[in-house]
Amino acid sequence: MITEAIVKELVERHLEGSTHFLVAVELRPGNKLVVEVDDDRAITLNELAELNKAVRDDLGEEADAYEMQFSSPGMGRPFKVMRQYQKHMGRIVDVTLNDGRNLHGQLTALNGSTLGLRIQHPSKVKGRLPKLDEEVTTVPFADIKSTKATITFN
Repeated sequence: MITEAIVKELVERHLEGSTHFLVAVELRPGNKLVVEVDDDRAITLNELAELNKAVRDDLGEEADAYEMQFSSPGMGRPFKVMRQYQKHMGRIVDVTLNDGRNLHGQLTALNGSTLGLRIQHPSKVKGRLPKLDEEVTTVPFADIKSTKATITFN
């Protein structure tokens, strides 16, 4: 029987030595297996297809009973692993706190238990770019419900 742990181990073995990293493995009802892989740069469809084929080959005939979907995590999806925070260092993110508050700002620092955020405030003058706080606000990961990358159009 195929389990998330088995697939996770196989994917991580195939990713060794590359800049790719595993974000999530999820076994959904109806024998659908969803694997999310990311990279510090953009990951290509060809790279995802090669990884899918390699994992399917490792699983053998048992893989025929599963629908396997390999993809990169979407832009609007919450971060799941620390490496995603590292990838988005210096970029604007939305942080939702456990108490319901939302913070919008530039990710500037990370350590094992906190992240640093320069809060972004909208400009009071129409047409001007938003301003970033000079000081860094430290947010404990224990207080964070979710963090998402944002897309900014200038």
